Amino acid sequence: MMKNELLKKKVFVFDKDGTISLGNKPQDGAVELFQFLGELGKKVYVLTNNSSLTSLQHKKTLVEMGFPEEVFEVYSSTDATIEYLKTNNLDKRVFLMAVKQVEEEFIRNGINLVEDGPEVLVLAFDKEMTYEKFKKFCLYLLEDRMYIATHPDITCPTLEGPIPDVGSMIAAIKEATGRLPDMVIGKPNTIIMERLLSHAGVSREDVVIVGDRLETDMKLASSLGIVGVLISKHSNTYEGGRFFTFNRILDFLCYLKNGVNV
Repeated sequence: MMKNELLKKKVFVFDKDGTISLGNKPQDGAVELFQFLGELGKKVYVLTNNSSLTSLQHKKTLVEMGFPEEVFEVYSSTDATIEYLKTNNLDKRVFLMAVKQVEEEFIRNGINLVEDGPEVLVLAFDKEMTYEKFKKFCLYLLEDRMYIATHPDITCPTLEGPIPDVGSMIAAIKEATGRLPDMVIGKPNTIIMERLLSHAGVSREDVVIVGDRLETDMKLASSLGIVGVLISKHSNTYEGGRFFTFNRILDFLCYLKNGVNV
């Protein structure tokens, strides 16, 4: 696929952590890339598995880094999980393990959060997790409640290094209870992308997915037949006719602007 064909795509969907930003810093070229796509009239979305923030908070942090506010929207595994619960009538009695702001987002969207007698257990990226809440979650699982996780990422990239994410919590819960989630909502599950496509009002043929992980971002792209762009330091070659690989987001910007892979 040549540059002019890639730029015929109407929607560019970016992963956040490790792809366009790391901690509170943008990756080199990321802000300029968003500005460039905005000037071309492209729709730009940030699709993040990170459920430790609401989408509004994700957008606020990116705007504070310099990303142009009017160019992009954010859709997260938090949003997709809320929609899944409501669509499947699973929103009546939910025990949620999440940070306070995400709890409030669930409540604002009509999810009935309870401490006792839940029908559904939801595991989000809870950076405020206490042992008592973790224990309670596991005990409820032993009573055979439905178990949903927002996403599968084992670690989340930060400026300090990779930190334990929901996937690590899933592993710990499995050791304690023998249970794995009945449903994992975020990438690479196609549910999250299908919901975003519905919100954007476009077909998958119009989309490019840009991310830094084979097991989530590129697997999602491959599952839906969407063009993928992998941002990886390990390769700068075009892989098997399936997706592009660039060392840095800056290289992807240069490719789009100049038609060369630098």
